[in-house]
Amino acid sequence: MSLLQVRDVSHSYGALNPFRKAGRGSVLSNVSLSIEQGLCLGLLGASGAGKSTLGKVILGLEQPRSGRILFQGHDLFHTDRPTGRRLRRDLQAVFQDCYSSVNPRMTAEQIIGEPLDNYERLSQHEQRRTVGELLERVGLHSDDMRKLPHEFSGGQLQRINIARAIALKPKLIVLDEAVSSLDMVNQTRILALLGELKSTLGLSFLFITHDIKAACSISDDLAVMDNGEVVERGDKDRLAASTHPAVKNLLSSMLSEHPRNRSLGRDKARPSR
Repeated sequence: MSLLQVRDVSHSYGALNPFRKAGRGSVLSNVSLSIEQGLCLGLLGASGAGKSTLGKVILGLEQPRSGRILFQGHDLFHTDRPTGRRLRRDLQAVFQDCYSSVNPRMTAEQIIGEPLDNYERLSQHEQRRTVGELLERVGLHSDDMRKLPHEFSGGQLQRINIARAIALKPKLIVLDEAVSSLDMVNQTRILALLGELKSTLGLSFLFITHDIKAACSISDDLAVMDNGEVVERGDKDRLAASTHPAVKNLLSSMLSEHPRNRSLGRDKARPSR
């Protein structure tokens, strides 16, 4: 059984407004996909494709108009309270804007310790030790727990968000454009950290992004969304062979590694001399 199953999920905004035209506001249309334990699915698509809305539905932040979200075999939106609480413990998220994802008045210790406060009963000493270990695991120092968000760089603060996401040892983390606001150096470092955590902790990821290079660097499988539908699913080779316009646009957006080979965002290598 798959860890996560999305079955024929449709969603729309304002669909119940009688003054709207029929079908207007539709964001997701009969979306189905699955994620296996310990694997990462890269969910790609241009802005407005519906990928972030799907992430919100999976996280339980939006209830779909139709379809089902099955996590560990349970329907996220139709289960008893104790089961729902357990499922949400095992389902965490890291979002694009690392600054708006935290309370600016809370220390790193309080930010990372928030899910522990909600789900664990640790002594103050145990919690501080756990937070220190989590900071070390994401490449920071235990002394950083006293700092406030404005004292960290964007890359460091995203590491704190990742530490918070793994604090409860979840089964699945939804990463919604989690590296897109970072510079290339920090993107590379965060992607390497995520890969290491996935391997050592047995995590599963839904990696939502418009960056096909970033997705390919961390994902075991790829899915492309366009106009609220999954239009392609498979590995890098399958995407490279796809004739769908949305997939071709994503591939054409990949920049060459060297600036001299870049031309208007398209990969046009010059012949070597």
